[in-house]
Amino acid sequence: MKNITEKDITELGKLWQEEIINLSETTPESLDALENRIQDVLHRLGKAMMEWKLHEWNSSLNKDKSKDKCPKCDSKVHNRKRTKQILTTVANIDYERHMIHCPKCNNTEYPLDKVLGLQPLQRMSSSVEELSVLCGASWDYGKSEDILCKLLRHNRLSHETIQEKTNEVGNAISKELEGSKIKELESNKRLQGDYFESMKLWSPPKLRIYVDMDGVMINSRDNAKRMEGKVGLVWSERELVKEDTYSLTDKCYIGTFADLERFKWDMVAEIYKRSGGNLDGVDVLVRGDGASWINGFRLEHLPKSRYILDHHHLCEKVKERFGSVIENGRDCRKSVDELMRILNAGEVDTALSYIDGLSRRYRKKDKLEALKKLSSYIERNREGIWYEEAKQQGISIGSGSADKAGDIVICRRMKLRGMRWSRHGSDAVENIRILVLNGEWDQFWRKHKVA
Repeated sequence: MKNITEKDITELGKLWQEEIINLSETTPESLDALENRIQDVLHRLGKAMMEWKLHEWNSSLNKDKSKDKCPKCDSKVHNRKRTKQILTTVANIDYERHMIHCPKCNNTEYPLDKVLGLQPLQRMSSSVEELSVLCGASWDYGKSEDILCKLLRHNRLSHETIQEKTNEVGNAISKELEGSKIKELESNKRLQGDYFESMKLWSPPKLRIYVDMDGVMINSRDNAKRMEGKVGLVWSERELVKEDTYSLTDKCYIGTFADLERFKWDMVAEIYKRSGGNLDGVDVLVRGDGASWINGFRLEHLPKSRYILDHHHLCEKVKERFGSVIENGRDCRKSVDELMRILNAGEVDTALSYIDGLSRRYRKKDKLEALKKLSSYIERNREGIWYEEAKQQGISIGSGSADKAGDIVICRRMKLRGMRWSRHGSDAVENIRILVLNGEWDQFWRKHKVA
């Protein structure tokens, strides 16, 4: 109590008394009305108490006579006062703080800002900044503005500010990702190898690691074309939650819109850690929908892994192509079933011969082209068609989890009506959403807010 004066007690006590009197004079009302009334009281009291405490701290810091000399050049400094406004979760706070300026070396310091952990131009607390970033990564920026206005009561952050902060933090996340650090060491393989050796490995290692990958297209703001975001899901364990429905218990989301090389190294790093540092000693199964970049990633970074063409995508592709060729519905279904029987048995050459036989029945260019595309698709992904063998080993042959990951990470935020994105902005939002989904947000934010 030594720092609080009788005047402080009187002023704060008077404010509290006024609020109590005002409340005592209210008549019965709805719970919502009472809740809002109490929130307003807490808002005014909180603002008064924070501004009083900041004033007290500022006064005590100004008594330090050692601040009369510049810490850089030891010259005499000028002491001035400057006002500051900062938005907090309590209220929008206005306060005055001392500024120490050295005219010789032009060094400027704000002792109170330093104690509070604030930058000279900072206009919101880290708690408000965190809320704005999480809102920006969850809802469109206009809706985020409205939600924050409700949370912060009488104060509002513009949607432009929310977008700016979201992009800023999302970009900062990108620099902290392991893929970015490994990519920077690309020119020095020894240091890159040392980085892998320094990783915290899983113990015991996972003997079977699934790597599910997919691409999601969204509207681009930079040009008329759409752009693709990459999503990866690495997992090893799952549990049955109901009939034919599993929950992945140790999944890790990875993704990018802007840096494919970083994405690839992020994937490799996660797989390496799960393998206990021995990629050759575990089963790594890369699953995808047949996109060339997925198998290309496997061949480049995981040459000893096995590829699985997602069974559902293959089945849908066969139905789509045969549906455009065989007009009779019954005949079409029969042909689809026959070709899938052959493919399920892993007999790729027989399947290609079957399609070739169908091609001889038709002369129209569009039908021949559809069958040719199907053949090319199967040939291109022949390494991934070994379903019977996979089932015998208890290996899952569907990568529906990759589709779900794309929906959760990208579609629910970035594929809504009327939205158009820059590559930088979409990458920032994806980075934030992935950190939250992986349970790594709090750890990142503790480090980021003191940076």
